[in-house]
Order: sequence, then structure tokens, then C-alpha cells
Amino acid sequence: MRSLALLILIAAFAMPAYAQDPPPPPAQPSTEKESEQQIDASKMGVSLSAIKRGLRTAETKEQLSRDGLRLQFQVQVYGESPRIEVLKGIDLFNGQVPGSAPSHNQMMEFWTPVIYRTPALPLSTLAFWAAEQVWQKSKKSQCEEEIANYRALVMQGVSVSAPRCSQ
Repeated sequence: MRSLALLILIAAFAMPAYAQDPPPPPAQPSTEKESEQQIDASKMGVSLSAIKRGLRTAETKEQLSRDGLRLQFQVQVYGESPRIEVLKGIDLFNGQVPGSAPSHNQMMEFWTPVIYRTPALPLSTLAFWAAEQVWQKSKKSQCEEEIANYRALVMQGVSVSAPRCSQ
């Protein structure tokens, strides 16, 4: 199968080489007058007067500056310039401008090692836990006090309702 594919590939490349005719040799004019008569500049889309004027200006500039070290180049480019979109893809209203200096928080995050950035236990969690413990302790001590008062009144023989709290 490979040999068949290789044979077809070689035949495909070899065929165009045999099928093409050699290009005809260019016709060379015998004299200068014949070459000028054969070329029609109006059909080429160029202005001979503009070319002659440009050559004369270049020649006068060359005669004025005889210094061989001063090179002058003139490039004329015709075309449409591309649109330049300066702020394409940059959101100036939300967030930081790309390429600007870092903020204070970003610098602190960059320079401070990870181990020292945050405390081991967040302070807000510690404060919440401490407040809850104090509240539970005060609730428990208030309940114990109510039960103690209830027992004392019952021992004295006073008819009192039972306390609402439970341990």
C-alpha cells in the first residue's frame, strides 16, 4: 500500500515538469528608437512629467550637497493606517489600572512572609468565643441562684412556683 502511494506521489510531481512548455524568449529591440516606440507610458498609469520633475529635483539636491557622507532617503508609503485603540480591554472604573504602582496592601502582602500575615486564631473569633463563655457563665450562675432561693423558700414553708431555668 505504501509503495502504491509513493508511486502516485512521484508521478504527480513528475507530470507537471513534462507537461509545461518552455517560456518564449523575450523579444529584444534592435535599436533604441524601437524600444521607445514600443512602450506606451500612458497605458502604465504613471506620469512621465512627474518622474522627470522628481529626477530634476533630486539632481539639483545632489549638486548642492557635494558631501558624499550625507545620505538622503525618501520613502513614500501609500496606504491606510491601522486604527490605534489605546484603552482597549482596560476597565478604568473597576479595579486598579494595569501597569500602575501596587497599593499599600499589595506591598504588605508581597513583603510580609505568609507565617506572619495573619494571627493563628482570628481575633474576631476569639472575642466571640470569650463573650459566649461569659454569657453562658452568667446564665448558669443566675439559674443556680434562682434554685437556691427556691429551696430556701420551700424549707420555710412558703408556697412558691418552681424556677423556670434548668441546668
